Amino acid sequence: MSETYVCARCQDAVERNFEVRSIIRTCSECGENGRFLHRSLVESLSAIATENRPDGWDQMTLDERFEAALKEGLITVTRK
Repeated sequence: MSETYVCARCQDAVERNFEVRSIIRTCSECGENGRFLHRSLVESLSAIATENRPDGWDQMTLDERFEAALKEGLITVTRK
């Protein structure tokens, strides 16, 4: 089964045949080497109510949003 991972910088997506929270790779779209988050994490970030989002949210990359949301207790990550 294929899983979707989203570039933290440009939000381009790639498919991989394994499931982990994130992968590190060079994005073929933006050329940046960095974190690709599993689509379920990206969906969790999108579900955070606008009024609960930290200052500067719109300027943050996806991985910065993920770290801020974890730190502020807006999302939790559990092991499968």
